[in-house]
Amino acid sequence: MQLGRIVCGALVAVGCACGSGAKSTGPAGGSGTGGGGAGDPAACDAVALHVTDLYQANAERTKLTPGEVADNVAMVLGECKTAPGRVAPCAAKATAVTVLERDCLLPLDDQGSEGTQFTQP
Repeated sequence: MQLGRIVCGALVAVGCACGSGAKSTGPAGGSGTGGGGAGDPAACDAVALHVTDLYQANAERTKLTPGEVADNVAMVLGECKTAPGRVAPCAAKATAVTVLERDCLLPLDDQGSEGTQFTQP
């Protein structure tokens, strides 16, 4: 799952926004829980430091580079801006990256097909 998040983050770095309004299908296993996307996008700014702290703590264990950490944070915040009412409150409560990705974000397809959402106009 980390690789998918890194790939998504890399797409953010080249100007694409992560997140979509639809759930990916496949064996990703994430719950995608929470309500719709309604909410204040400024709430995402309020959780940005917490999300960064979670990924930095994870990087110490997983040897992610600072660039990969930044890409993952950008990916979470991109999805948050798309659905702040769902992502921001959940991200604020997350205690680890695994919890954040499992409970707060839409699941990614292990087959890599999540990238098609970024290549379609």
